[in-house]
Amino acid sequence: MQHRGVTALVVAIVCLIAVRSEAADDEPRWGLSPYVGLFSPSLKLLNEGQFRSPYEGTASLIDPTGNNNNLTVPFIFRAPMPSLDPGPMGGVEFQWRLNDRHALLIGGGTWEASSSTSAQGVFPIQGAFQSVIAQREGDISFQEFYLGWRYNAIHKPKRYNFYLTLSLHDMFDVSYTENFSLLFLSGPPRSFRRSIYVTSSATGLLLLQGGAGGEWFITDWLSLGMEGGYGFGFKPLRLGNGHLTTDFSDNDNLFLEIPIIQGADNNMQYKLESGGGQYRDLRLNFDGWKALIKATIYF
Repeated sequence: MQHRGVTALVVAIVCLIAVRSEAADDEPRWGLSPYVGLFSPSLKLLNEGQFRSPYEGTASLIDPTGNNNNLTVPFIFRAPMPSLDPGPMGGVEFQWRLNDRHALLIGGGTWEASSSTSAQGVFPIQGAFQSVIAQREGDISFQEFYLGWRYNAIHKPKRYNFYLTLSLHDMFDVSYTENFSLLFLSGPPRSFRRSIYVTSSATGLLLLQGGAGGEWFITDWLSLGMEGGYGFGFKPLRLGNGHLTTDFSDNDNLFLEIPIIQGADNNMQYKLESGGGQYRDLRLNFDGWKALIKATIYF
C-alpha cells in the first residue's frame, strides 16, 4: 500500500506539470526509446553470503565388515560461487515532452544475472563416500515499471541534449533460482546424477534513481544516446514462496542441509559460510549503478 501511494503522488505531480506546460510547436511531442545496458545491484548477502554457503548434513555409512556397525557422520561440501557480474538489462521508454526543457518518462524493462561454479570432491550416498563433480548455478532476475522526469540542462534542438533524470522504479516478479547437480564418478552410483533445484520469488520493491545522459541527433526524428544512473532502494527485499525439487531419496541414507531454505515466516534464509546448521535472513539490497544505450524515435 505504501509504494502505491508514492506512485500515485508522483503521477499527480507530473500530471499537474503537464496541464500547466505548453510544448513548442516546432518540435515533436513524443519519443520512443528502446534501450539496452548493464545494471549492477549490491546484493551483498547473495554475493558475500548465500553464494558461499556450503551443502552439509549427516550421512549413514555402512560397515564394510558386515558387522552392522554403521556410523552416522557429519559431512560438508563446498562449492562457492563468484559474485555476480553486472547483468544485462533491456526495455523500452516513452517520453512525453512538456516543453523544451521538461519531459515525463514512462517505461519498463527486465534484468537478469547469473553465477556458476564447478567443484570436485567426495559426497556420501547409499552408505559410502563417492567421488563427484558438482555444478552449482544461481540465477536472479526481475521486471520493472517506472515513472520519471527528465530535465534538458543543455538543449540544442535537433542537434543534441544533455539531461538529468529522476525516476521511481517499481520492481516486480523478482525471482531467484539455484541448481545444484552432482555427477558420481565411483562406486555403484557411478555415472548417476543427483540434483537439487530451489526457486523463490518476491514483488513490490521501490527504487529511486537519479541519472544523467546525453543524446545526439542522427536525423530530425532519430537520436542515439548514453545514460548512467544510480538507484537507492527504500528497503531490502525479502524473497519468499520457496519451492524445493530434488531426486535424492530416503535410500541415499543422508540428511542434507542446503544453502537456502524457507524459514518459519515464509521468507528465505541462507546458511552461514562457516556451516554448522546456522541460517540468517536473506535481505537483498538492490542499490546500484546502471549504464544504458538508447535509440530514440521522435514523433
